[in-house]
Amino acid sequence: MSPRNPQDILSAVWQWENPLKCCLLIIIIVVWGYLLDTCGGQPDYIPETQKLMSLGSFIMTISFSLLIRITFSHIFAYVQGFFLLSKQGIPFQAIICEESTPLRVFTSCFIMLKQKHYSIHQLISYSGTLIIYIASIMIGAYAASKLATPYIFYETPINWVQAPTKGLNSSLYSAFPPNDSFGQINEIQFNALSNWNTMVREDGNELAFMPTTFTLTKQLNKKFADANGLVKWKLEKGFNNINMLYLNSQCSANANAACEFGISENSFAKISYNKENQIISWLLCTPKTFYESPISMQMDCNITIKEGIFPLVIVEYPSIDQPHGEFLTQVFLRKNELADAKELKDDLFTILKIFESNYFDLITNNLFDQLFNSWNCDQDITCAQNTGAEMTVKYVGTILETAFTIYPLENKLNLNDWIKNSASTGFFRVSHKMCLGGNNPMFSIGLMIAIPLILMFIELLPLLHHNKIWWLASDIGNDSFSLIRSIRPCGNEWESVLPECTARPNEINCMKKVRFSVKENHVGLLSDSQY
Repeated sequence: MSPRNPQDILSAVWQWENPLKCCLLIIIIVVWGYLLDTCGGQPDYIPETQKLMSLGSFIMTISFSLLIRITFSHIFAYVQGFFLLSKQGIPFQAIICEESTPLRVFTSCFIMLKQKHYSIHQLISYSGTLIIYIASIMIGAYAASKLATPYIFYETPINWVQAPTKGLNSSLYSAFPPNDSFGQINEIQFNALSNWNTMVREDGNELAFMPTTFTLTKQLNKKFADANGLVKWKLEKGFNNINMLYLNSQCSANANAACEFGISENSFAKISYNKENQIISWLLCTPKTFYESPISMQMDCNITIKEGIFPLVIVEYPSIDQPHGEFLTQVFLRKNELADAKELKDDLFTILKIFESNYFDLITNNLFDQLFNSWNCDQDITCAQNTGAEMTVKYVGTILETAFTIYPLENKLNLNDWIKNSASTGFFRVSHKMCLGGNNPMFSIGLMIAIPLILMFIELLPLLHHNKIWWLASDIGNDSFSLIRSIRPCGNEWESVLPECTARPNEINCMKKVRFSVKENHVGLLSDSQY
């Protein structure tokens, strides 16, 4: 009777079942890789496709985990069964009758060493199964990391320039035109205010940001938008060796500040600057009314401006115009290593002192309105300190961004020539927003399934060849019932333990049989066993 036909051997069904499960899981993983490969270069998709791709990634992860677990369990069944059939056997406490796991295999090795069962071949085989399992996990994790990268549709090198942080005197001066002077400068001020109102939160008094950069990549966006102007690609600009800034403010508050009201007794706010100590002071005064108590609060705020060169910064465009969060986080992590932007700070306070008596520029007027409209501190010192720090960061950040933006205008630079002559390099990248998998997902899938695929063919060897020892080894090593049947003799007295005693190939029922004995705590073949 040939072991190629599982219908003739009831207890061998599992030997076909596990490879078939592995085959099905491998097919699922390969199909997922094919879908990624097909989806990668397609810019037009519907929202339902995005949900499907997200679900597919989850299914693929589960499939790979099951594949590794099933393959490891089956291969170790061969190894354990083979040594049960060897002359030395296995220490009784080291036998794994339940599902084999890496921890149980490691424990078996420890037990064999503790009982001085020095079988170098057995320890190497057990360790080998663990190494294969770990290698499968590591290669699978590496392949999964590659599958997590986006499909790159287009990438080109670029030149770029960045507004300097030194020599901004004239640009800082031009950042304070009157509020009613309609023109390009007011538009730049408004955009800068909008950006900093978004970036600065109520509980935030420190911020990392990038001075304005200039590139020629905006003209490329048209080819990546559909008929409705919707960009379905992820557009990124990368900058090599770029300067990043860190801005922070700390304030003290005085709830007994002197407020001199005029005849009208109107509320008012003032801003003043101490150039020597480099402090910005906010004074808020509201008179006593029938409904509200008077408010008298002065907030003296110092500022910290630091800068440093970072090897790579990536900005996603056009959704945001600040670097990704991980790049901004690097600034905070290295803020103690950054250099003080002393010259920039000195230039800033020189210009601020010139405009100390002029509150009619768009930036100052807008922030005064915010101070009045959002004030909810009454005479609370702590609240006033936080509010002052928030307003100071917004104020300084908006002035700096305005100055950075108008620098080419103020210096009458030809923007195109300025960029073309720049030695600063970077890249413009267009990648898929949804179909993650890299540009060669099938290669990553191949890496992921390589070891499990080879082991799956090894699992089939006992059934594809007339090698009864291999079949017995896998059968006994995998199934606790087969192991018990081989230890206990066949007979009516054991019917309650063994419901049936199935003959193996070429084995006359209960006559020629493979039986184990326990000798010196080791389970192995009887000396007179026939097989």
